[in-house]
Amino acid sequence: MTTSGTNRPGGWFEALINGLAFIAGALMCLLTVLICADVASRYFGWFAMPWSLEVSEYALYAITFLGAPWVLINQGHISIDIAIERLRPQAKARIAMISNALGALICAILTFASTVAWWHSFTSGTQIEQTFTFPEWWLFVGPPPVFLIMACIFIRWLRAPPGLPADATSDGI
Repeated sequence: MTTSGTNRPGGWFEALINGLAFIAGALMCLLTVLICADVASRYFGWFAMPWSLEVSEYALYAITFLGAPWVLINQGHISIDIAIERLRPQAKARIAMISNALGALICAILTFASTVAWWHSFTSGTQIEQTFTFPEWWLFVGPPPVFLIMACIFIRWLRAPPGLPADATSDGI
């Protein structure tokens, strides 16, 4: 199922991606408030917030992974396509297919590698000990499902690349 006139997935998959993006946006807002509060508290000498830098680091990490599928599905990444824009529709479709296949393969490899890293961290019982102390594997929980979601987006685009005319993929590419 697709949304009206786009190659974006509909239903639960799009809701999942939008939900992750919403959480990323909420974290960005909270991060902004945290930084402003930290600066104000230091300026006015109210109270110390030594944990704010660490929270900011983890929030930026989470924002990056939570927002990545939404940016991908909305084609918000930077692309330099000067040469590709000059090609015929069939050639554009072939390049899109190769690009999407590479994207799916890379995301699948990253899903595997990040799962292995998570498992090693989980089984070793390593702890992060800074202002907060917590198991290291908590940091590795997010990347595997996010890379899997992005691999699914690329696989979907193999069938119906976004932004190409309908006749560009109809010649058996």
